[in-house]
Amino acid sequence: MRPSAPTRRRLLKLGTAALCALPALALPRPGQAAPALAPAPDGTPPGALAVTQLLDMSPDQQELSRDYSTGIRLAFAELRQNKEFAPALRTIETDGRADSIRQAIALMQDDASQMALVGAVGEDLALASLAETARSALDIVHIAPWLADGRFDTDERLIALFASREEQVRVVLHNLATVGVADLAVVYPSLARQAALQAGTEATAQRLGLQQRSLTAPPGMPMAAFGAGLPRNLPAFVLFMGGSIELAQFTVGLAQAGLQRYVICLSDVDPATFGQLNPGKGVPVIFTQVVPNPHSGSVPVVRAYRAALGKFFDEAPSPVSLAGYLAGRYTAAVLAPLAANASRTRVTAALRRRPAADLDGYRLAFSGAGRASNFVAQTLLNTSGVLVS
Repeated sequence: MRPSAPTRRRLLKLGTAALCALPALALPRPGQAAPALAPAPDGTPPGALAVTQLLDMSPDQQELSRDYSTGIRLAFAELRQNKEFAPALRTIETDGRADSIRQAIALMQDDASQMALVGAVGEDLALASLAETARSALDIVHIAPWLADGRFDTDERLIALFASREEQVRVVLHNLATVGVADLAVVYPSLARQAALQAGTEATAQRLGLQQRSLTAPPGMPMAAFGAGLPRNLPAFVLFMGGSIELAQFTVGLAQAGLQRYVICLSDVDPATFGQLNPGKGVPVIFTQVVPNPHSGSVPVVRAYRAALGKFFDEAPSPVSLAGYLAGRYTAAVLAPLAANASRTRVTAALRRRPAADLDGYRLAFSGAGRASNFVAQTLLNTSGVLVS
């Protein structure tokens, strides 16, 4: 029996410094020379078609980044073991700042062996990488970034796989329509998140005919204190635009203030991770998920994901790592026909057509500009702390 290794979710409680590190290229500090991209130690033969993943390793994004990256790596590892095609994967860790992202894109631009950007995560980074590649005239395709903002779905450089924020909100509000929801509060945990996401969120609310009220935590204010200080006339439904740690602290504040509100969080938050972070008691939370249930889904590709996860990683299934696994499987499927004579120009031209792929019974297909899937499921954590699908 192999010794038990601590999972990232257990290490999360010990602080971000204890989190397991993935092999990756860290960007230099200001003033240092930028290193060349090094081959990933994944057993890929020299000269294989290579792709790059950008990760936002800032404290509030690194758990999401690691989960999604774990899924992509898992897919590639499984394919290689089965003697099937998988691209060489290189990762670049950023800290989420503009200059860090600019350096990462510059590394991509300078290395012609890198054929595509794959699985950029989190959303702020995905948005910034789209903007930076456009600014620098880097003609490259962004495959399956973690991006819920639907404003850029018509961009031919973008292959977005999973349901947009609008689709997620639409499903939740459709299911709540019987209680007459007409307005909601939208909470941003930071000014940076507000700047990155507010335009898309407001456009969504307008299309859905909702009155929305935006609230942003002031710099330096703990999320628990911010939640506790919200006005008593807060709408009954609150759309929270942050991650698991921030959401847990926010619900603590709501509980302390006795504000009984339904908090809606989108697919950035994993229910299992959230539950381990000592959230506020008695605060109902509605989670959306853009993939089938990773624990009980019966689609063959979900069963394959669980089997591979048990073989390659000491991790519990999660919606985010399953999404990463699907992203990795899709990436390999659409790049495989191009591997023999790969060039960035050829890969970019082929992928602009947004090819479909069938992943063991889970079909990802595009109808013109848009996304490959509009699947959305939801789970309610009720006031008793019980998850209800």
